Amino acid sequence: MAAPHLRYRLALLSLLAGVALFTSAPADAATPEEQAEAVRLTEDMKRLARRQTWRGVDESYRKLEPLLASGVEVTYDDHVLGAEAASQLGDLPAAYTRLRRARDIDATEDVVGRIKAIEQTYGEVKLTVSGRYKGDSTLAAVKLPFGTAERQAITQAVGAVSQESTFEGLLPHGDYTFGPKSFSVKPDQGPVVLSLEYEDGQQREKGLAFVGPRIDVGPAFTVAGEPSADAGLAVASGFSGAGARAGAGLQVGWHSGFGILAEVGYHGLFGGQGYDDTPGYSQVGSSLQAGYGWLAGTFRLGDLDLALGPTLSMGAARGTTALNCSSEPCTRADPSATPDGLQPTSGSIMAAGGSLSVSYLLFDVGPFRGGVGVQGGAFSDSTRMYPWGQIGLTLAPARRDG
Repeated sequence: MAAPHLRYRLALLSLLAGVALFTSAPADAATPEEQAEAVRLTEDMKRLARRQTWRGVDESYRKLEPLLASGVEVTYDDHVLGAEAASQLGDLPAAYTRLRRARDIDATEDVVGRIKAIEQTYGEVKLTVSGRYKGDSTLAAVKLPFGTAERQAITQAVGAVSQESTFEGLLPHGDYTFGPKSFSVKPDQGPVVLSLEYEDGQQREKGLAFVGPRIDVGPAFTVAGEPSADAGLAVASGFSGAGARAGAGLQVGWHSGFGILAEVGYHGLFGGQGYDDTPGYSQVGSSLQAGYGWLAGTFRLGDLDLALGPTLSMGAARGTTALNCSSEPCTRADPSATPDGLQPTSGSIMAAGGSLSVSYLLFDVGPFRGGVGVQGGAFSDSTRMYPWGQIGLTLAPARRDG
């Protein structure tokens, strides 16, 4: 009589073996009837191929295709035969699909070469029309190719989009329109995926509308306000003057209109003059030299481009302080002072603030849209405000076609 613990072990092993057998059986195994039907269809294909009845071969393969999802075993030769039938009938997109199925079983030199030959003329495309979209969704070739097979592929795609609102397959290399969109199928480009959507009563596209460098450059006018402290550069009286501001960065925008901008650059004021009320007081020579970083949210509507966000500036400034010279000559009170009581003062600044940009993009410059940009903002180093304004040139990334 077996010991109790031995009986438990035997029962556990039997249970595990049953589970293993159950889980190892394919979930999509074909029934005997389905497998028998597949055998009949493949025999028909071989018989019809010997008589070069390619339309019959193609029809038999099409009846075989629904059985593939049931786990029916289809051989490499069956897929190649189906591809040959499609090629003879001029249906290269179907031939391409069948050759890829054969390649998944055995990547022979013949199959790989035939796939590459098709890819030299065709490219993969996936087009979708949302049920919410009510506009024009017509697919059309800008210029029809000369080859009969290429024309047939385009005709099939046009029909699929018109009747089923979707197409996934091959199109000959060339330029096309898809409703309001334009796209190109090119060698080594990869699949083209486009969709037409409708949201909030307006046509909207998904994904990035543009991404690329952004440049803002032009003259600027900056005001250094009156100080609120009494040490170092902070004691210098307020001044203002003309200068320049130039920045370069990266701008990304989505089809919704919203986007982001990151930009770094230079902000300068030179030849500044103060506005102190002291008689004979002058601040000619005051200046500001700073670098800045700007992170902004953007919105583009047609040719109008808006950007708003915080800035951080670091640099150096030079101003002038009026000394009290009533008791003794200023040159004795401070060796650096001028005889009329003016003392040059300089120092570094670190300031935070914000900037707003409004640009109207008027013309194309390669991958850019160029136009007039008006910017303004202010930053503070905790002792004084530095408001500024600029008008200049903006170069922003152009919206992608399609």
